[in-house]
Amino acid sequence: GSFELEDPVNSSAISERKRDFMRIVATQRDLWILTSTERRVGSVLPVEVFKRDGCSEEVTYNRIKFWLQGELGKIPGAVDLGATSQWEVVDRVVYFISTTPGFELAMRNKVQPCLLQPKYLLMVSKTGQVRAAWYAFCSDKVVPGETAGPFVMKLVTEDLRASREGRTHTEHVYTAKATSEKDMERLIGKHLSLILKGIDTDNWQPYLSA
Repeated sequence: GSFELEDPVNSSAISERKRDFMRIVATQRDLWILTSTERRVGSVLPVEVFKRDGCSEEVTYNRIKFWLQGELGKIPGAVDLGATSQWEVVDRVVYFISTTPGFELAMRNKVQPCLLQPKYLLMVSKTGQVRAAWYAFCSDKVVPGETAGPFVMKLVTEDLRASREGRTHTEHVYTAKATSEKDMERLIGKHLSLILKGIDTDNWQPYLSA
C-alpha cells in the first residue's frame, strides 16, 4: 500500500526524530547500509554517535552528512558541493530513521504496536538515488518474551534525494505479510537480490512488492 508522512516542522518534533536517529545509530546494530560496493546484509552504518553533551546531535548529523557526501561523491553529478550546507536529503534520512514512521504506519492500520526486531536500511543506488527502509515483526497479541511475530511489516521511502517541488511529506510503499521466519537478518537476506536490483538498475518495484 501507499503511505504518506508529513515532515516534522516544529523544533520539538525535529529534535525527537534526531534523538531517535542517534539512539538507532548508537546501537551499531539496527541501521544497515547497502550500496553499489556494500552488498551484504548486516553492514552497519560506519558512523559513531558523538556523545558529549551539548553538541552531540550536530556532530552526529554532520557525520551522516559526510558519509552521504562520500558515497554520492563517487557518482558523477550526484553531489553539488555548493548546495550541501542545506542538504535536504540528510534531514529526510534522519526523519525516517526514527520510531515515528513505523509507529504511525501501525497506528493508521490499527495494528497492535508490538513491533519486534526493528531494522533500518539506508540504500544508495549506482545513479545516486537514496532510499531507506524499515522492517519489524508484528503480532496481534502481546506474548511475554516473544522476539518475533507471525507478520512482518516493511516500509520503503521514495528517493529521498529527488526534488519535491514544495511538497512537505515523504511518500512510502509498505507491505504487511505473514511469515514463519523468526530472524530479521535472514528475512531481509531473502530480499537482498531485489534490493541489489534496485541499487544496480533503479528498478525498485520488485523489492517494493516483496
